[in-house]
Amino acid sequence: MSRISLCRIEVSPREVDAGGDLTLKGQVSLSSADDRPRHHVLIEDDDGGLVETIELTRFDGESNQTGEVVVTAPVRSGTHVWRAVCPAQQGSVSDEDASTSFSFTVKPHATRIVVWDAPPTVERGKRFGIKLGVKCPFECRPKGWAVDVCDHEGKRQATATLSDAPWPGTGTLYYAEVDLPAPDAEGLFSWTAKAPGSGAEIPHAEGTARFGVRVVPPPECRVTVVAVDAERHTPVSGAKVVMHPYRAVTDERGVVEVRVPRGVYRVFVSGPNHVPFRQDGEMTTDVTIRAELALDRGLSDADIWS
Repeated sequence: MSRISLCRIEVSPREVDAGGDLTLKGQVSLSSADDRPRHHVLIEDDDGGLVETIELTRFDGESNQTGEVVVTAPVRSGTHVWRAVCPAQQGSVSDEDASTSFSFTVKPHATRIVVWDAPPTVERGKRFGIKLGVKCPFECRPKGWAVDVCDHEGKRQATATLSDAPWPGTGTLYYAEVDLPAPDAEGLFSWTAKAPGSGAEIPHAEGTARFGVRVVPPPECRVTVVAVDAERHTPVSGAKVVMHPYRAVTDERGVVEVRVPRGVYRVFVSGPNHVPFRQDGEMTTDVTIRAELALDRGLSDADIWS
């Protein structure tokens, strides 16, 4: 005959993602190792339902232990209290089951939001577009998920439903294109995209992403920038043109037009593998600027050691 006493259940991790893997290992004290093959441990959930049966597999001289068993955690977030039961064996000193409770916490899946293609400037009172995407690290499909876009005052300006298919070139970034109204006041404003994290089969934490909206007055001048290679006199395509806060990129002809209000600007042109070009001046009417970019050859050994 033997007396059973369930000592403890090791739980790893103590904080697990909803529906994630939970590793359990039991330790049971018995008065005799001879009864070991006949004993097992039942794992019951919050409602008393059977989750898993774990066999006792090893005796270390003092207690019997189970191997590690991986079970699926609940999807409901919060603290869960489960029970481990070692049923009494016929002929035992005690005919009562030995049991112990153990707890762990289930957390919602993380939600990551990204925003891109927001224009560098928006004319006041006009509309503009952005793209936003939502990703779950567990690759959950956002069926019917909606993302709210709120302005600098916390007012919701749009609600977008995510696509059923991911953004091209990604596996799990589900996206939406959103049309938004710019504020009537000029300045730089911080807006927020929010995924509520509710309405899914598996709970997700609220995700947020901030992005800037710079509102400018109506343009009054057209500045045409022509970027050319200073030696070969060929167009430099893909050159970045900055007239803070305005930004643009030259086309295949090396040309780009930037529409700005009247004022003093520093025109900065940087082309691939070229030394940047800079010109300061006041813009009061339409103007064309020819930016001759010298090839960036880097430093030679003679330059370094001279």
